[in-house]
Amino acid sequence: MQMLRDGQETREQVAQREHTIARLRNWAQRAQSEANYADTPADALKWQGQAGVLSSVANFLEDQGARLSDFAIWSQVVADREKALANWQAQQTGLEVALYAGQVAGYDLALTTLPDVDGKIWPRNDPHVG
Repeated sequence: MQMLRDGQETREQVAQREHTIARLRNWAQRAQSEANYADTPADALKWQGQAGVLSSVANFLEDQGARLSDFAIWSQVVADREKALANWQAQQTGLEVALYAGQVAGYDLALTTLPDVDGKIWPRNDPHVG
C-alpha cells in the first residue's frame, strides 16, 4: 500500500484491505467448518491449523494494516510461514504434523491475497509459472 504524503491511505487502499480481511475471515470460517466435519483427527487438525492462520492474518491486517507498508505486511506473513514450515519439517510423527501442514497451507492461501515485494497479487502471469 503506497501511503500518501500525510500518512493517510487512499480510499481504494482501505477498501482493498477491508476486502482482503473479509476474504480471509470467510476462508477461516470455511476451514473451521471443514474441521468440524472432518473424517479423521488429523484432517480436523489440518483444517483447524489453516483456520487459525487465516484468522490470525486477518486480525494482523486489521490491527497493523493501516500502519505498515505492503512490504512489511508481506514480509511478516512470510516470516510466520517459515516458522510454521520449520515446525512442520521438524515434526516427524504425531498429530502435530497435520496441524503444522494446515498452518503452512493457511499462510500459502493468505499470501495469495497480499501484494508481494513487487506489488503483485495473485493470480500472477510470471514467465516461469505454468
